[in-house]
Amino acid sequence: MSLIELTAVTRTVLIPDADPLTILDGVSLRVEPGERVSIVGRSGSGKSTLLNLLGMLDLPTTGELSFEGESVPAMKPGRRDRVRGSNVGFIFQQFNLLDGRTALENVTMPLLYARGPRFWGRERIAADILDRVGLGHRLSALPGSLSGGEQQRVAIARALVRQPKLILADEPTGALDVETGQSVMTLLDEIVREENAALVTITHDPAIAARSDRHFRLDRGVLTVAEGAARNAGRADEPVTDGPVADDAVAVL
Repeated sequence: MSLIELTAVTRTVLIPDADPLTILDGVSLRVEPGERVSIVGRSGSGKSTLLNLLGMLDLPTTGELSFEGESVPAMKPGRRDRVRGSNVGFIFQQFNLLDGRTALENVTMPLLYARGPRFWGRERIAADILDRVGLGHRLSALPGSLSGGEQQRVAIARALVRQPKLILADEPTGALDVETGQSVMTLLDEIVREENAALVTITHDPAIAARSDRHFRLDRGVLTVAEGAARNAGRADEPVTDGPVADDAVAVL
């Protein structure tokens, strides 16, 4: 069973006194556990909208979106929030750390919604994941005293602290220099492999995209397999296309 799947998904918004604006146009893709996927696109190509759909923050206008075989649009809002909170971790370009909270407090925050042992042991769990990303000695540091790379490591720890099945990284190295960005991505790759989590990276950087197992391009709302990308490794039965992903040839991410 796929982790998350989109089938012929469109997303349109209504504009007063104008035709509806189509942001995503017939996008079909499938994300499996443990896969690393990159999606490259220019500003305005629909990357953020696609990320919001994958993260179950938005719903498709038409088409189907499912998580572990369950229809996301059919979920009640409360259940959708719980499924997202338990299974999806977000990493952002600008880190989005709380300025007045220490690294430990920032990473502990998602566990305030946990139950049982994970709630009562939240500080220990947060400290362990910070140590895992190389910041065990910076638990009491405020974001302003951390370098950009350290702040992104805190953001990664915060995304992983609930052991999500799906990690969504939105331009995760955009605010970092090249060397630090590569170091952060190496760390992220290692952790998601160990956890068997799926990683979807939205980026404009071809070098970051090339690190993934599967590499796609989004242009004007249409998803295609990126030219020269590694694809269908170990899946010779899967079709490959350099054009839009057809309904009957769902791209495996």
